[in-house]
Amino acid sequence: MASPISCLSILIIPLLVTCLFYDVSNADRALLEKVCKKSIDHDFCLSVLLSDPDGLTNILYRLGLVSTYKSFGIISDVNNGEIPNVLKGVTDPNDRSRILDCQTDIDSLYGYMELAYNAAGTQSYQEEATMLASAQKKITECNTRFESPPKHESPISSCTSKITKLINISSVIGVDFVTAVLFNWSTASFGGFVATDYGSSMTNNNLPIQN
Repeated sequence: MASPISCLSILIIPLLVTCLFYDVSNADRALLEKVCKKSIDHDFCLSVLLSDPDGLTNILYRLGLVSTYKSFGIISDVNNGEIPNVLKGVTDPNDRSRILDCQTDIDSLYGYMELAYNAAGTQSYQEEATMLASAQKKITECNTRFESPPKHESPISSCTSKITKLINISSVIGVDFVTAVLFNWSTASFGGFVATDYGSSMTNNNLPIQN
């Protein structure tokens, strides 16, 4: 006959495991919500970050890597799948020329996003912000092409909008990480170091996101 303690353990241990998992999951989801509420498209942000198994994390640094990494696949899908499909239905020579030029612009984003990803990996958030701004500039240049005479609505606006949203997610996370670091510095008493560069001085990967 099993002892009362053994029976109690059988009941309590699964409950403790369930509670622990619930707390961790809630913390992970809370971070995602805080980031995505600051993005320009909350639902798109959640769908992108949750499409990666590493996206469910309560560590802001890791979430930043996920957001930038996911951009590679989405940019590839846009440039090699969505835009060619749009081109099939475009007969206007001006629009076709503009779309092809945009394809070149978007193709150049790989280099910027790779540099942004590497910068995020070393927590060089000033450098990451510069690369993300350069990437967004390329998208803006693409959109501007359709505003020049003869002005037409961009047939690939949904594609460029998607990439803008991607860049925005990474930008939001980068800003929040820097904000969290500055908050910790301001509340710490004599931390014993002086920061001259975000990348070389940020060593705490577990910083919480600030409201």
